Amino acid sequence: MDPSQTPNFVDYSKTGTFVRPESFHLNRLQRKVLLLILAIIVVPMLGAAMLASEWVSSGFEERLKHYIVDAARVDQTWLRAYQNDAVMFGGILAQDPAFLARLNAGDPNPVEPSLVHMAREMGISFIQIYSGDQTLVYSSRPMGMRTMWDKVQTEAVLKVNQGGRAQLVAVGITRVPARGPTRYYLVMGSFLGRNFINELSRLTGLTTRLYYRDGDVYRDMFSNAGRKSFRRLPPYLMKRLQSRRTPYYSVKAENADFRGQYTPVITNDGRVEAVIFNGLKRAGYEEVLTSRLMLFSGISLIGVVFGVVTGYLLSRLVVRPVEHLRDGVMQLAAQNFNAAVPVTSDDEVGDLAKAFNAMAGSLREARDEQQQRFHRDKLAALGELSASLAHEIRNPIGVINSASALMEKPDLAPQKKAELLRMIREESMRVGSLVQDFLQLSRRRHPESAPIDPLVPLKRALAAALAGNVAVGVHERIGHGSARIMADAGLLQQAWANILTNALQAMGDSGGQLEVVTEVKAGEVTVSVEDNGPGIPAEVMPRLFEPFFTTKERGTGLGLSLANTLVEVNGGRLRVLEPGRSGARFAMSFPTHA
Repeated sequence: MDPSQTPNFVDYSKTGTFVRPESFHLNRLQRKVLLLILAIIVVPMLGAAMLASEWVSSGFEERLKHYIVDAARVDQTWLRAYQNDAVMFGGILAQDPAFLARLNAGDPNPVEPSLVHMAREMGISFIQIYSGDQTLVYSSRPMGMRTMWDKVQTEAVLKVNQGGRAQLVAVGITRVPARGPTRYYLVMGSFLGRNFINELSRLTGLTTRLYYRDGDVYRDMFSNAGRKSFRRLPPYLMKRLQSRRTPYYSVKAENADFRGQYTPVITNDGRVEAVIFNGLKRAGYEEVLTSRLMLFSGISLIGVVFGVVTGYLLSRLVVRPVEHLRDGVMQLAAQNFNAAVPVTSDDEVGDLAKAFNAMAGSLREARDEQQQRFHRDKLAALGELSASLAHEIRNPIGVINSASALMEKPDLAPQKKAELLRMIREESMRVGSLVQDFLQLSRRRHPESAPIDPLVPLKRALAAALAGNVAVGVHERIGHGSARIMADAGLLQQAWANILTNALQAMGDSGGQLEVVTEVKAGEVTVSVEDNGPGIPAEVMPRLFEPFFTTKERGTGLGLSLANTLVEVNGGRLRVLEPGRSGARFAMSFPTHA
């Protein structure tokens, strides 16, 4: 192309429109055109601003509500975690022969101080022992129950007296012995106080408050410590929570300072003894995006400015509208969604320019919405992944701590000591395997792709998995010929290793048959492996590649998730196909490499 004919491109990313470097003086005709354009654009823009402000504010308010309500569910989850820890520790203590011997002998201090200290390290505030008729036998700290549990319960929220003040506790209840007539109850629990509130605030990222029942009112006796008066719930809210006993969400909670949810805490006798509040302070951009007046004013201002600018540009009587439209299209093709072209006429070219501006705006809104949705989904996935990892690690660590404490006893039998060492070793290996799989799952992979035979990684993984295992036979049906794929052979071998491990575990020690099939279809190479194990239940299929989901008693739930990630970074797909027999069939598909 002749350099003299090269088109001049306009930088729409800085101005949003095309402006000629000329005088801004308007003659009478230009003023008439400007007034006409303002009348045409600004009046509809005001109506559009009203509708847009209503849609944006209501939509964003609904998203904030979902976020707060979902985060508030952590309260119940964390409360159950307190109770589960107490039940787990009580079960371990109830199987300790030394503890049972001291308890049956009437020792006034049947629980060793080291076990009390260990319980506190796990977040358990107290240990109590009651007789079969719920008479207190032992307590690790001075306190008394104001409400008792039902004898069939293993978890409860109770009210206690301590230090002259009533408090709530989340308890786990263990019967001793576990079978036959109950002689004792092990009651372990944690106070629902300042530490509980601080943990909820850290977990949810919201402001958390706990209102205790004080006579006929509910007062916040923890976050307001040191003040002359305590914050209290308004009467209408107390009546609603007491009558319905369900969570209540308010956009003007806590004297209209927060958006938040009030969740009642119901004790064993059916009373609402406390209320947990989780809220997001009303400040910042949330207030702007949920205020109809502010949104309407902002959009209207933008509309007026847009009308003035557009009217001025049209009034300049640009003589080359097609060239400007071409420049705008090329800017849009270069991913500049802020591009716009002036509407210079009321004919077909003008209609085309208007359509272009609307299209660019729609694309920009779609891009922004997609980015926001991706960010929210990523945060939600990170929260679920973190909670799952914490849950998986906490249980083996609790077992290790308990076993280590029991090993400190001088009169421990060698057989019992060996069993505890085995438990510590197995749980440590479990945590190490879990962390290693998690690191591999989260590490960003950069495959070193090269043209490879898609069967090579599978054969290497088979050789490693079946080394010395003569009970498993392999049947091959190779149909991909000389087709090649672009991939990292090492990463694919690791993915196949995870899949083969599951297949061998499914078939069991008695062994079985593996069938390897390759084929080329519709420009894709597919490599599949099928075992003759028990297969995969239909209800498990939707969560098969979900991190930390497993049907095994000792599995981490990261094998298939990691395999899926490794296949995807190599440009392929990992699928579960209909098996030809009773087992499971996994297939990897990749585009063929020319």
